[in-house]
Amino acid sequence: MDRTYDFIVVGGGASGCVVAARLARSATKPSVLLLEAGGTNDGVDHMSGAERFDVAFKPGSKLNWGYKTTPQFGRKTDYSRGKGLGGSTAINFCGWVVGADEDYNEWGRLVDHDSFAWPHVKDCLKRIERLHPEVPAGFDHHIHPHIEEHGVDGVIDVAYGNEWLQSTKDVFKAAEQSGMPLNADVNSGNPIGMGISTACIYQGRRITASSAYLHGCPNLTVRTDSLVRRVLFEGNVAIGVETMDNQKFTATREIVLSGGAINTPQLLLLSGIGPPEELREHGVNIVYDLPHVGRNLQDHCFSSAGIVLKKGNGHLAEKKQSPSPMGWFKLKTLDRSPELENLPEDMRKYLAKSTVPHWELATNTPFFDGESVQPDEEVFSAICLVMNPQSRGKISLVSSDPLVAPQIDPAFLSHPFDKKIITEAMREMLRYFSAPVFRERTVRGLGWPKVDTDEAILNQCKAHLQSSWHACGTARMGRDEKDACVDSNFKVFGFSNLRVADMSVCPLIPNNHTQTTAYVIGEIAAEKLIAEYRLDRMGTL
Repeated sequence: MDRTYDFIVVGGGASGCVVAARLARSATKPSVLLLEAGGTNDGVDHMSGAERFDVAFKPGSKLNWGYKTTPQFGRKTDYSRGKGLGGSTAINFCGWVVGADEDYNEWGRLVDHDSFAWPHVKDCLKRIERLHPEVPAGFDHHIHPHIEEHGVDGVIDVAYGNEWLQSTKDVFKAAEQSGMPLNADVNSGNPIGMGISTACIYQGRRITASSAYLHGCPNLTVRTDSLVRRVLFEGNVAIGVETMDNQKFTATREIVLSGGAINTPQLLLLSGIGPPEELREHGVNIVYDLPHVGRNLQDHCFSSAGIVLKKGNGHLAEKKQSPSPMGWFKLKTLDRSPELENLPEDMRKYLAKSTVPHWELATNTPFFDGESVQPDEEVFSAICLVMNPQSRGKISLVSSDPLVAPQIDPAFLSHPFDKKIITEAMREMLRYFSAPVFRERTVRGLGWPKVDTDEAILNQCKAHLQSSWHACGTARMGRDEKDACVDSNFKVFGFSNLRVADMSVCPLIPNNHTQTTAYVIGEIAAEKLIAEYRLDRMGTL
């Protein structure tokens, strides 16, 4: 078996599949090795679109790393991460959400490179997307994407679905009655308002990174069940990787780490790159002092609530391919609040941009609160998510053994701004549940605080806080190593040919569901590698 390749990509999630496939399909056809810790995920159990809310929660699933956080307000929180080819695209809820144009403009400003600004990101999205814009009759008033703004011949099928709950119309009516704006295309770069996003489900099946990208590449070698123990170096050159079964693979050009925001910092640390004191504590030889590895963890935390409705309202979630109406909003109560005023000036300017939201409302979601619900009860539930969180967590080694999960501390709600956002967002969501279209049919509330005070609402949110699994930032991109881990070309500071291409490079968390950004990262990283090594063109899929 060949042990030497031009490029080695570690991690078969969204970004890794894109990088590996784009490199392999470039004009010069370099040899590419994709190493994935999990399996092939060839089974069909996770591919049904109707099961999109269930896959991640199946006990003992081989598709899930099954991570937990450190206790957050007394509870360890589920931190599911996809394992196997496709990564988290094989177990997530399939939402295809772009976010705000200003998210990417701010990214470009922070790293001083326009390849991450909205105009270029929009071009990348068009290359990725294959939008199927059809919606059922009677719903085109609520959904009307501008086709010219989207990709129609890309790699990832995204669609609105063809099995819609009739009660979806009530969701929009409640928004109007609550004074919320509507948005006919939340993926336009302006997500503000209640709308419906597309999902990576087409013709009843989930679309994953592996199903979309990893086909027909004879010069791409894919090895599954190959957990990488460490990266191998000669001086400041990454020469190869070693797997848990003691096999070594050599790269003549580049090694790209795409393990995601949990596994990539863990691998960097195990390879001797990170804060020296942490490496010494676990007996890891120090290769390079890079203090921000594993730091800057950001995530969208959320809390849930709902209402039990009188029977016959059509809110039973049996049609799980029905899209989930969702919207992004600003909070008037945030204006002139001390929580906002105490933020750095650059952050305040960014948050003031017209397309940058403060919170997300996602409806028709599973009910996460834990309150008893009878199987035959009609439940309409929703979650409110903190956008632009200011809390920063970290990923730390527990052991030098790669099989031991790292410590994950998202530090949810550790910043006053985030507490303010989730309190006001929950208050707005409860007001939404109280709209006339729901009020007359509501039997009881689910997960509601007993009184409408800031303290009661915040305590309720803390008691039922969850992660949206949107981890990012743990190998942050920036201008220099004083506050970052990689540069705008994805190169790890201190090394000539080691790169990171996954959600861990995000300098700030985008206002979206992050698989979209993971695909974009893969595309941009591949572009840069192809240009640098004169591989000439992107190729076709």
